[in-house]
Amino acid sequence: MCGRFALSVLPGEIPDLLGVATPEGYRPRWNIAPDSPILVLRAGSAGPRAAMLRWGFLPPWAVEARDPGRQINARIETAAAKPAFRAAFLKGRCLVPADGFFEWQKQPKGPARPFFVRPRDARILTFAGIWRRNRLADGSLLDTVAILTRDADPALAPIHPRMPVVVPAALRARWLAAEPVDAPLREALAQPVDLEAVEVSRAVNDPRNDGPELVRPLAGDRPAPSSRLEDLGPRLL
Repeated sequence: MCGRFALSVLPGEIPDLLGVATPEGYRPRWNIAPDSPILVLRAGSAGPRAAMLRWGFLPPWAVEARDPGRQINARIETAAAKPAFRAAFLKGRCLVPADGFFEWQKQPKGPARPFFVRPRDARILTFAGIWRRNRLADGSLLDTVAILTRDADPALAPIHPRMPVVVPAALRARWLAAEPVDAPLREALAQPVDLEAVEVSRAVNDPRNDGPELVRPLAGDRPAPSSRLEDLGPRLL
């Protein structure tokens, strides 16, 4: 799943990195939590456009912003068939830029260990997302978004069994296109992603904490975490 992520690029970097104008309200963040406004790329008549949408997808029947049925994630394997996500998966696909995402590795005893998962060879990731616009009971309109997830790559599975669907730069236009998602695109999005995981401070557990120190590898008395995901498996024992 994806329940917390970071996007720390400066506002002035957005046009060069993503080819869109920086939306009003954007600011760098290192601990983005559900129900926050997040940067989203949506299809426009002249190419992708950026906007700030609330992370917490409302189903079509929701008329309250805090509807208990809102979802931060949707499974790519089933989203096209589920009534809550079906229309958005067909006509409301979007991209969610990120530096990386956090996952927590459960332990036999004691608290879970947080890891920051980031790309080895890219400045920024884009997650597959879906969005929709709801008219609320008070007459206002609210745009919300969910991040799609898939089975984790084998190297990441020792930390968590699910991961966000990462859309490579070469596939971003296809993901945003109005055409249905076909088998070749699904297969391409299921390919392993070149990621590394670093163990980070448990300060990230509190969404009120926000700063670059949250994505820095642990240091001090504890052994430095491996930069190779496949080396994390024995720590589950």
